[in-house]
Amino acid sequence: MEQSYLSSSWYRVSGLKLRLRGHARIHRAIFRGQLWYVLQDRTSGRFHRFTPETWFIISLLDGRRTIQEIWDMACAQLEDKVMTQDEVIHLLGQLHTTDVLFGDVPPDIGELADRGKKQRDRKLIMSFMNPLALRFGLIDPDKFLQATLPLIRPLFSWVGALGFCLLFGYALVLAGVHWRALTKDVTDRVLSAENLILLLIAFPMIKAVHELGHAYAVKRWGGTVHEIGVMLLVFMPVPYVDASDSLAFQNKWHRAIVGGAGIMVEIVLAALALIVWVNAEPGLVRAFAFNVMLIGGVSTLVFNGNPLLKFDGYYVLSDIIEIPNLASRANAYLGYLVQRYAFRIRSATSPVTASGEAGWLFFYGFAAFFYRLTITAAIVTFVSRQFFIVGTLIAVWAVILMLGVPVAKGIWFLLVNPALRHNRGRAFGVVAGTIAALAVVLFLVPLPHSTIAQGIVWLPGNGIVNVGADGVVTEILAAPDSEVAQGMPLVRLEDPLLAAKVELLTIRVRELKVRLAKQDIADEANSLIVKEELRLAEADLALAADRQKSLTVRSQASGTFILPGATDLVGRFLHRGETVGYVAEFDHPLIRVVVPEDEADLVRSHTRDVSVRLVGDMWRAIPARMIREVPALSDSLPSAALSTVGGGTISLDPTDPKQRRVVANLLHLDLRLDEDRTIPRIGSRVYVRFSYGAEPLAGRLYRGVRQVFLRVFQI
Repeated sequence: MEQSYLSSSWYRVSGLKLRLRGHARIHRAIFRGQLWYVLQDRTSGRFHRFTPETWFIISLLDGRRTIQEIWDMACAQLEDKVMTQDEVIHLLGQLHTTDVLFGDVPPDIGELADRGKKQRDRKLIMSFMNPLALRFGLIDPDKFLQATLPLIRPLFSWVGALGFCLLFGYALVLAGVHWRALTKDVTDRVLSAENLILLLIAFPMIKAVHELGHAYAVKRWGGTVHEIGVMLLVFMPVPYVDASDSLAFQNKWHRAIVGGAGIMVEIVLAALALIVWVNAEPGLVRAFAFNVMLIGGVSTLVFNGNPLLKFDGYYVLSDIIEIPNLASRANAYLGYLVQRYAFRIRSATSPVTASGEAGWLFFYGFAAFFYRLTITAAIVTFVSRQFFIVGTLIAVWAVILMLGVPVAKGIWFLLVNPALRHNRGRAFGVVAGTIAALAVVLFLVPLPHSTIAQGIVWLPGNGIVNVGADGVVTEILAAPDSEVAQGMPLVRLEDPLLAAKVELLTIRVRELKVRLAKQDIADEANSLIVKEELRLAEADLALAADRQKSLTVRSQASGTFILPGATDLVGRFLHRGETVGYVAEFDHPLIRVVVPEDEADLVRSHTRDVSVRLVGDMWRAIPARMIREVPALSDSLPSAALSTVGGGTISLDPTDPKQRRVVANLLHLDLRLDEDRTIPRIGSRVYVRFSYGAEPLAGRLYRGVRQVFLRVFQI
């Protein structure tokens, strides 16, 4: 036996006779094709995973054999795979710490009491480590669940699965049909005082049924549930159950169903609520059903169903990909990469135990961290809008726990960890170099900065040919695509009723003039009446004559006359103000571009260069210049082509029945190309780049954060 297998402390444990306590249970499990043994502590509810070699040692702990005898047997059986004496000592210490060992050593009552107190303190501290989810255990529901299980068991079958799929599919169809009504004024509806009361009532009720789904799933496959309690989720009390017994299930799909049972329950409740909402009359029942849909949908998507948070979706993913303790092992793997390859600690141990785990651990470690930051920021923003002080406290708490604590642990590791005794200088150098590099990139390196916006080929107001009066088109006076001058007639309309009205008013004016001429000078009262009638008749005649003149549509500008639908225009009835065509100067086209409100100040104050790319010629950037700005921000679009409905990028307000209003205000700008360029057609989409020169990232980040505070908190 090589010296590395031996330990100078072996004499302290070699003569002990130990065995596992009665509350310890062992389960075989297969993870990613490898055999493992899972030790379940039924008293504390904790689980520990061991390799077959480690389990061989544990299985020989029967209270009769000494540790020396057990190790000798392991050496004979396992040969080169046997654990070293130091590893055996570490294993015994681990089992002793978890309080699953019993032997011929008199128990240290003081140590046991101190260990129990530390465990309780650690559990209490961990409860408060997450500012958004505090847990408090209440009762043991196992007897109740066992008594009512026969009523629920049929749901955990193929028939239940088929019913779930049919209900879910039907709900999706209903949601698609009634999507506009569902999303109309959703923010105002949710945050109204009346609805918040319903929301506060519905949320814990739904979560109670949700947790029962987990509990019954555990009981369905023979597990036990010994704790039900209350969790303060963003300070709202919701029930929870301890379903950790499912970790002992050998079938990974049974474990996954336990993890996903709550999600499935909420989907069923949301689907049933949607059916009620569609068929119910406006009132309390319909409003309550809407809140059930909201909770079942949003919480499932953002919280429970998302594997990047340690809720239901996390455990489902962990079971399906067969990587227990995914989150903690992902963090450990990232730490291992830093220690092994950045700090060059050769003794660093990788948490990867099977092929394929490294990719999952690497991706999950980064994705979960950034998603937690995002969702925490969203929660803080939401709460701060209503309760600024509470939101600020949550933000401080979250920053300390998510950023401050890891940084403090990292500093402590650099200062005192013995693994760095030969590499501490390198570790400090790597950390300092990384911080310096980030600082240089953020504050010193200027990077290109620009805004990309969309626009359309636009016409000034006098380039749009509108009809001046209602009428039927009788003649096209100017050939389409021909050059026309300002004031030139383009289209003639006819309105027989208007012509008859002009004739009647003309006769009426003549009649009143004759009556006024014959009026007795002495009869002043009648003369005044006739004069007033004549004045009104002349005004009506002038108005009708102007309308008759406007039946001949004239060009208000010089350029090319564009007449869409010219072949079937004659004979059509057009209303006053209706657009019939355009007069455009294609050699000097106008571009109307819309810029989001957040970018408006940058575009106004920092723009150095403007370039335009046509949809049909994206490879060529055409220089342009700003010629005018619409003074006020607007919530309308110059063309539907810029909206998401028309293929653009700007979202329309779903509450607007006319689909003209946008969600956020826009700045409208007019541009002129710096070179002669023929534009394919009016209304074609263009992409506009506003360049601001080069600027370090720090300035942009500060500006973005400042805009958020101004928009959300008005500070």
